Amino acid sequence: MKKLRTSQMTARFSSPLEAVWEAVTDNTDFSWRSDLDHIDTKPDGATFVEYPKKGSETVFTITEKQPGRLYAFHMEHAMFTGEWTGEFSKTEEDGTEVVFTERLTIRNPAVWLLSYLLMDLRGTQETYARDLRRKLGESDEKD
Repeated sequence: MKKLRTSQMTARFSSPLEAVWEAVTDNTDFSWRSDLDHIDTKPDGATFVEYPKKGSETVFTITEKQPGRLYAFHMEHAMFTGEWTGEFSKTEEDGTEVVFTERLTIRNPAVWLLSYLLMDLRGTQETYARDLRRKLGESDEKD
């Protein structure tokens, strides 16, 4: 039986929605991501491969892209499959709020228990939000 892991966080940015959307969805500019070595984008425009500084690569296939609203993709990794979504909205202060949700199905039930030690989903999301804030020229304040 495969086991599911889910993590969700809401991040607020003072930057306009268009700037946040552009940074998140531009898979050719990964220089701001502290956790990545590089990204290969595939000619189909819907698939890209992330190569982290630690660990093995993950293949992403974009499943939905509603400009300024929703960015979603399917993930394939040696240890899991999963779905990632970013739901974007403007704040009253003309900033941006993004709800990041990650759902992973761990391929091996025995690895599921170890995944809590090996895969810090919340920490990964927090690193992503921190790096995104830096990319946008914002402070490192936590939500």
